[in-house]
Amino acid sequence: MEIDNTIQWHPAFCSAMELELRENKKDLIYEREHNLSKMPLKIDFLVIKKKPHVIIKNEIGDFFLGNNIFEYKSPNDDVNMGTFYKALSYACLYKAEAGNIEEIIDTDITVSLVREQKPVKLLKQLGEKYTVTEKTNGIYRIDGMLFPMQILVTKELNEEIHVWVTSLTRTMSRERAHKLLYNYSELKDYEDKRNANSVMNVTSQANIELFKKLIQEGDHMCEELKELLAPEIVEFKIRIAEQSAQLADKDAKLADNAAKLADNAAKLADSAAEIAKLKKMLADAGIEA
Repeated sequence: MEIDNTIQWHPAFCSAMELELRENKKDLIYEREHNLSKMPLKIDFLVIKKKPHVIIKNEIGDFFLGNNIFEYKSPNDDVNMGTFYKALSYACLYKAEAGNIEEIIDTDITVSLVREQKPVKLLKQLGEKYTVTEKTNGIYRIDGMLFPMQILVTKELNEEIHVWVTSLTRTMSRERAHKLLYNYSELKDYEDKRNANSVMNVTSQANIELFKKLIQEGDHMCEELKELLAPEIVEFKIRIAEQSAQLADKDAKLADNAAKLADNAAKLADSAAEIAKLKKMLADAGIEA
C-alpha cells in the first residue's frame, strides 16, 4: 500500500491558488470542477473568473483575462506535449460551450499548466514553434497560440512570495515547514484559514516523516501543528505510514521466502532427474535398483 496514492492534490492546489491570489479575493470567482459538454465530462481543472478591467497583483495571475483555466499535475504525474494539448483542448471545449464560437479568435481565456518539476523537453519542443519567455523564476509564458498560455514550475517559484503553491511537494524541509506554519498563524480570515488547512493536510501527508518528527519533538511548533491538523488526524496518518512500512517489509520478506522456495524446488527437481538417470543406467546394466 502506498500512502501517496491517497493524497488529494487537486483540492489542495485549488486552496493554494485562492491563498496566492487573496489580495484580489473580491475580484475573482473559483470553479474547482467543471463539467464539459452536456454529457457529464467531469475534469479536475480549476477555472478562475476575473472581473473586467481588474489587474491581478500576484505575478502568477498578472496576465489573467476573464476566464482562466488551470491544469495541475501532482509531483509524480508526467507532463509532455500530450498533456499540453489536452489542457488546450479543455479551453477549446470551455469556449465552445459558452457560445459565440465565431468570435473564438477574440478570446477571453488563458491556460496555465502547473507542475513541481520543470518539463524541460516540453518547453524545448514549444520553443521550436512558439515564443517561450521566462517572465520570472518558474513562470514560462507561451505566445503565438490560440490562447495566452503559461507553464508554472512550482519548484522554481520564489518560496517567500508563493508560500502556498510551493508547499505542495514531497520534499518539504524543516525550515519551510516552520515558515508555512508561521504564514498560517498570520491568517485571520476564516476562508483563508480553511484553505490553509487543506494545503497543510496534503503537505503533512506527503511529508509524513518530517511532520512526525516535528510533533514528537514537542516544541512550540508542535502545538501549532496539533492545533492545525488535530492530534487524532496526525496519529492516524502516522499509524498509516508505519503500517505501510511494515507491510512493505513483510512483502519483501515473503518475496525473499518465495525465491528461496523456488530455488529449493529447482534443486529437488535436479536431484530427481539425477536419480532417474542413475536408475536408468542401472537398468541398462541389468542391475535392479
